[in-house]
Amino acid sequence: MNYDPKEFAKYPDIMNKEQMRIACHISKRTALYLLQSGLIPSECTGKKTRCYRIKKSDVIAFYRDRAQNPCRYIAPKGWYQYQGSKVVPHKIRILPEPIPEESMRQFYEDALKDEPDVWDVSMICSYTGYDRRAVGNWIRKGRLQTIMQTRKYYIPQCFLIDYLCSPEYWNIIRKSKKHVDTLWKIHTLTKNQQLKE
Repeated sequence: MNYDPKEFAKYPDIMNKEQMRIACHISKRTALYLLQSGLIPSECTGKKTRCYRIKKSDVIAFYRDRAQNPCRYIAPKGWYQYQGSKVVPHKIRILPEPIPEESMRQFYEDALKDEPDVWDVSMICSYTGYDRRAVGNWIRKGRLQTIMQTRKYYIPQCFLIDYLCSPEYWNIIRKSKKHVDTLWKIHTLTKNQQLKE
């Protein structure tokens, strides 16, 4: 995602770890690695909570450099390990600039025109690259509307497209590979269409 001055303007000149990770769209574990490794300069106050003081200028510098050198900021093997269970590292994926909703809607309507009018959870998992837990959270939080027959959820395609085009779906921090790949595909198609016009 490109650096947006307006996005960073809402943060103070000295940020804490939580503000930094939200601004940079990264997980808490990744934020800790970047601070402890010195990849993002910071001052540790020694407190048990909110112990990091980070200059906004350093966060912006990281944000810009990450777009050019994403591999530099990937945590080493073994960093994402909790109580003996390993978690696949979340590689920092570079996103395109925000895409107009009408472009996304046109893409999904064209891409899904030959697909079923009603989907179930497993079909959505396969299409989006997210697991059943994630899709279930979208439903429980009311972000993805459904119709329910017996104990199984069914999602009309029009409701699915509404969610795929929504800011909530775009703002998912830990995006699946399929999600990122689709965003780049829409971005490329939109740019090509603008060049033709």
